[in-house]
Amino acid sequence: MSEVSGKALDIKLLGKVMRYVRPYKLLFVTGFLLTILLGAVATSRPVLIKYTIDQFVVTPDAEGLLLYSLLMLFLLFVESGLQFAFIYAANFLGQSVIRDIRIQLYRHLIRFRLSYFDRTPIGTLVTRAVSDIETIANIFSEGLLVIFGDLFKIGVMVVAMFTFFSWPLVLMSLSVVPLLFLATRWFQRSIKGTFQDVRNEVARLNAFVQEHLGGMMIVQAFHREAAELEKFKGINRAHRDANIRSIWYFSIFLPIIEVLSAVSIGLVVWYGGWQSAMGGEVTFGDLTALLIFINMLFRPLRQLADRFNTLQMGMVASERVLKILDQDERIENSGDHTSFALTGAIEFRDVWFAYTDEHWVLKGVNIQVEPGETLAIVGATGAGKSTIINLVSRFYEIQKGQILLDGRPHTEYELNALREQMAVVLQEVFLFSDTIYYNVTLGDDIPMEKLEEAARLIGVQELIEKLPGGWQFNVRERGGTLSAGQRQLISFLRAYVHDPKILILDEATSSIDSHSEELIQRATEKLTEDRTSIIIAHRLATIRRADRILVMDKGQIVEQGTHDDLLEKEGIYKKLYEMQFQTEDTSS
Repeated sequence: MSEVSGKALDIKLLGKVMRYVRPYKLLFVTGFLLTILLGAVATSRPVLIKYTIDQFVVTPDAEGLLLYSLLMLFLLFVESGLQFAFIYAANFLGQSVIRDIRIQLYRHLIRFRLSYFDRTPIGTLVTRAVSDIETIANIFSEGLLVIFGDLFKIGVMVVAMFTFFSWPLVLMSLSVVPLLFLATRWFQRSIKGTFQDVRNEVARLNAFVQEHLGGMMIVQAFHREAAELEKFKGINRAHRDANIRSIWYFSIFLPIIEVLSAVSIGLVVWYGGWQSAMGGEVTFGDLTALLIFINMLFRPLRQLADRFNTLQMGMVASERVLKILDQDERIENSGDHTSFALTGAIEFRDVWFAYTDEHWVLKGVNIQVEPGETLAIVGATGAGKSTIINLVSRFYEIQKGQILLDGRPHTEYELNALREQMAVVLQEVFLFSDTIYYNVTLGDDIPMEKLEEAARLIGVQELIEKLPGGWQFNVRERGGTLSAGQRQLISFLRAYVHDPKILILDEATSSIDSHSEELIQRATEKLTEDRTSIIIAHRLATIRRADRILVMDKGQIVEQGTHDDLLEKEGIYKKLYEMQFQTEDTSS
């Protein structure tokens, strides 16, 4: 877990966040001015109360009392209106900023290389994109502007107190401020580390829940409910403890504020009353107004603890989100070849590749695929078969060697333009929680007539027509309402309607029934017609018609040829074929 500074007022970090405010400068300045007006209006009311009591209550004057009472009522309504405008402006600003940050973060993430997602828990990224960004909004709606407003209001009130009241009396009422300052500094220093702990535990909690809900079938199938519950309890306990540590500091700090507030009021009553009784200059209006000022002064001081809490959490969340935005995990897309139509020629020249360090998955691989050729790749698990297709699509970058498409290094092609001419059908089909129509078109504007014709050719039209709502049937999360074979057929249709020049099938028939396999075999024949195809095969019977078969072992190509050629040799392919068919004959 990455460490962050967690500084409440990290100026450098705050400057990065404030860059997102630039499009909303007018709104920010409006909020800033509203805080100044609120401070001025709030401070004027106790001053008017002092004047009203001394001029129209001590010396009775009903007309003057009514006039100033109405004036104070008017100022109260003005203050309420300003408060409404400020809250609306600050929250609007916060939501606008996080909308922009969230869009930028998502745009940034979807361009990351797959290796980043291999090593980063999805739940952690969900925390960054959702709850952390929501916390950033609070910097503006409940943090920065509000803290400035409170501090400005405190400053204006202190100036007003020294201007309109007896200095000794004001100094007496503020004598507890040094103690308050020390308590606040202790609170800020003590609370700093707890916010980082809270965000860490939230990320851990999200990652655990995301992973285990997604793997619930395994949890239940292996009777791991009790064991996984115990793990969850441990993570949840750590999350609770992190929050309790921050609550502990608040439980000390807030009573200190209350006690100091009561002491300040007591000192004003004692000293002001004694001065008044001794014939001093302290009036009844002075005492009343000062008591109101003290309450108004300590209210924002009490709330500053919460404001700094909000700002602290916002800055921690900001640093986490901005750290992702500062990461350059994208595959280099410097290719300038954008307007082209591939013929489908693929060549691997002495390609070496490792997912981590130098644990080589491919070792000096050489492959040449002619346009329109169907190439099948077989081998044991971990032999490097799926890695081949990941490299053709540039999901990962090779460490050594060269990959050429139509005789040109694949790095010279603009990445998006290159992938538009490829289609991948994976063993584990991913369908979005949306309609059949969306999962096939992926948002592209494809005429329904073309979709229906493609569905008929692939052999999936009958399946779609039997579903409630047909093309508008919602497959739910990951296509959970469809069988494995049905999901695979939908993915074949998705690949077909996008008319790729290069087609990649990864174990497309490895986990389906024989009836679905027959349908997929027919779909495969249609799909591979007149286009370059690479088929990663588990069931060797499905690749008999391939133009060429490569046999991989430990990251190297050890055999190649047609199905019949390879069966004539006493090699790995023949052993795999005999073993597989012997197993199938035994099981049948």
